Amino acid sequence: MARTPDLERRQELLDSIVEYLAQNGVSQATLRPMAASLEVSINRLVHHFGSKEELLTAALARSIERQIALQDMWVSRSPRLTQAELYRKWWRWMNASSANLALVRLNYEAATLDTNVTGLAGEVRADQIGVWRHDTELRLEAEGMPRERAEDEASLIKATFTGLVMDLFATGDKRRLTRAMDVFLARLTETIASNQR
Repeated sequence: MARTPDLERRQELLDSIVEYLAQNGVSQATLRPMAASLEVSINRLVHHFGSKEELLTAALARSIERQIALQDMWVSRSPRLTQAELYRKWWRWMNASSANLALVRLNYEAATLDTNVTGLAGEVRADQIGVWRHDTELRLEAEGMPRERAEDEASLIKATFTGLVMDLFATGDKRRLTRAMDVFLARLTETIASNQR
């Protein structure tokens, strides 16, 4: 069944908001400049999303949804992708364009900002990291790792990947960080292989 025009317009607007926030950040986001940049009225934003906090929550969920759809596409094309290969794909994708990196930065920014700055609920901020950590945990279990160890390893893996990404945001040193990513992924491959012996 086709979506109603209002729902279609909301989805288009939401994608534009995601792009706006990826370029301009979450911490200083206010409705007036956002509406002006998107060439819509503040009333239109409120009509579709309610408060600023509801708008930010919807935009962050949409950002994750878009990234999950991308990962699902990779996995559907190569169903045997290992966790290490998947992280390598993410690293290459985020380094392929400034827009890709900005989209990733949006979620990290939302995760690190205090609730008093953004008005975002704690669980919304936690989801920016947690959804990926949980995905890693499930994939490690699928690769044969016991559940409790997979939970611990997923936390370490996500923390390491996050650290490399944050370093990339801060320094832009792709060459050094890609070498570090290669070392990290080699160790991850060995960790998973040792669990399967």
